[in-house]
Amino acid sequence: MMSGTGRRYVASVEDVREVAGVLVLLMYAALFAAPLWAIAVVVKLVSVILPGRRPDWGRDLLRWCAGMAAAGAVITYAFGAGAIQAAVNEASSGASSLPASPCRSLPPGVLAQVAGHEPSYVPLGFDCLLTDGSVAAGDGDSYTSLNTMVVAFALAAVLALIAVGCLDEYRARTGRRAGRSGEGPVEGESTGGLSV
Repeated sequence: MMSGTGRRYVASVEDVREVAGVLVLLMYAALFAAPLWAIAVVVKLVSVILPGRRPDWGRDLLRWCAGMAAAGAVITYAFGAGAIQAAVNEASSGASSLPASPCRSLPPGVLAQVAGHEPSYVPLGFDCLLTDGSVAAGDGDSYTSLNTMVVAFALAAVLALIAVGCLDEYRARTGRRAGRSGEGPVEGESTGGLSV
């Protein structure tokens, strides 16, 4: 960044620690939000099962699912980013800080060669740098599963939004056809759960 005097701004150690603290706080917020998210999903599933829904419940359910899938992706990513930052903080200070805790799960022969570590936030990961220049993934497959869950939630959100758009387009085309022919849907006629 450039300041008004033309000098470059260099991030200080305090700035980096501040950002690191925010990521860890986001992880704790995600840990708090995850059970609330799960309760909301269960309540919505129960409401879908019970009778007495509005005629246009299908579209609303798709929109709700898209929002909850997006929230699931954010919660999962925040948890993973916070866990990575907590491991970086632990590895940067204190006794028994090296090798970093995610690198301690490596086999003994590889563990003896650990020279450092490098966090990755996109995609989530924690790499252990070895003395021969190669890289070993720390913490096994835990970050792979978090990345998979983030992508699955995000993809589900996008697909649900596409489905809402397709449903709206279908309703618009059906309405135009009904308007030209002078016919409309019969009162009380079932539309297969999705309102047209």
